[in-house]
Formats: sequence, structure tokens, C-alpha cells
Amino acid sequence: MTVRDVTDHRFREGDLVKVASLNDKMMFCIIGFKTTAKGDKIAVLKGLYNQDLIIEKPITELTNLLIRGQL
Repeated sequence: MTVRDVTDHRFREGDLVKVASLNDKMMFCIIGFKTTAKGDKIAVLKGLYNQDLIIEKPITELTNLLIRGQL
């Protein structure tokens, strides 16, 4: 079993997350990352229970679900 630190916004593709600025019941899977012209890291997210929902949010708005045992 491998344990990894997810502090300091270290996310990877496949992580399950919530977005701080959205409804608390909406959960997402990270499917990719982008970098803005300013150098900010943006996560591409796919809805877990709404397969048609794909959004982009800054990683600073994300909360990892598994580390808190919410799933």
C-alpha cells in the first residue's frame, strides 16, 4: 500500500474531489490538468453522477474526498 501526501494541492488524475464554490453534493474525478498563461494550474473535472458534466476549476478550489474518508 502506498500513502501519498495531498497537502499543498498535489492532485493527480483519477483523484475524487469536491469544488469549494459549488454545491456540496457535487463530486468530481480529475481527468486532466491545464496551465493558464499566468502559470496557474487548472483541473479538468468530470462529474461522478452526471457523466455529461465536465468543468475546469483552479486546483486551489479543490478538496480531496478520499483523504477525509467522505466516499
